[in-house]
Amino acid sequence: MPSARTTNTTARLTTRCAVAVSLLLATGLMNQTLAAEAAGQRWYQIEMTVFTQETSNLELELWSPERLSLGFPERMRTLRPVSDVLQLDDWSVLLGDMTQPDEVPEVAEAPLVGPLPYAPAAAGEGFRIPDLQREAFWQLPSADHDFINTNRALTQSSQHRILFHAAWRQPMTRLNAATPIAVVGGRAFNERHELEGSLRLYFNNSEDRIVLEPNLWLSSFRSGGASEWQLPPLPEILQPEAVEPADTPAAARTSQERFAPARIIQMSQSREARSNEFHYIDHPAIGVLIQLTPYEVPPPPEPPASALQPGAGSVPPPLELQ
Repeated sequence: MPSARTTNTTARLTTRCAVAVSLLLATGLMNQTLAAEAAGQRWYQIEMTVFTQETSNLELELWSPERLSLGFPERMRTLRPVSDVLQLDDWSVLLGDMTQPDEVPEVAEAPLVGPLPYAPAAAGEGFRIPDLQREAFWQLPSADHDFINTNRALTQSSQHRILFHAAWRQPMTRLNAATPIAVVGGRAFNERHELEGSLRLYFNNSEDRIVLEPNLWLSSFRSGGASEWQLPPLPEILQPEAVEPADTPAAARTSQERFAPARIIQMSQSREARSNEFHYIDHPAIGVLIQLTPYEVPPPPEPPASALQPGAGSVPPPLELQ
């Protein structure tokens, strides 16, 4: 007769297996939907680095608050890192410690709780694993980066400092359907950053080139006081999350220190670019490197044969533990 400890272990393993099967089925259906949406669209993989020109003599240029035209566009979105929704520790919910079943403590059978390894979807869609091959606007891992050597050279140079770098995939559209992407990086000063702005990409009228429209501004800050330099309000998607009060008086004093812009330098350009080429946008204060590579969205993977069999979505029978 199996012990209570063995029974509890079997129940937990059974529940985890059922969750894993459900994940595979849901991911397969989502992949089919994404592939249908991608049909007929022209996708690109984009990589972008923004860096400072540390040796540029900015005092030779005329920078004036009256000459600025700052603002975040409507329908702007952020590039989402996978780390926001999927961490290595999350997989322990499914896998647990299976090495020594006898060491599993006796606990009452209960549903799984806590963070799960899937990405939150829109309301009503439940949860799903992010599909980096078929979903747009996810930050790609370093294995998919082409700027590794370039960024290393920039980092090792005293003449530059990298403020922003990202690689992602997206379908390209005409101007009226283009989705601006938020660009934020550099050092943080309260809720603001040195580098802020947006990037908009879209086809030209003949759809044989892509229009690059970076609207970026580089700010330097000073402690306290009013300033004639005014930053635009942060949109909701860039609003910082609420944080716990500082535990120590020193940390509390630091968190209460306020900064104001001492100078704002804007880069706003529009140019057409070919794909499969390395593009550099020059400016006295910052430089932008960008690459546009055509990307073919792969077809959805075939679901496991076991998932196609009748009753595949049901809970499997208990495992026999020796």
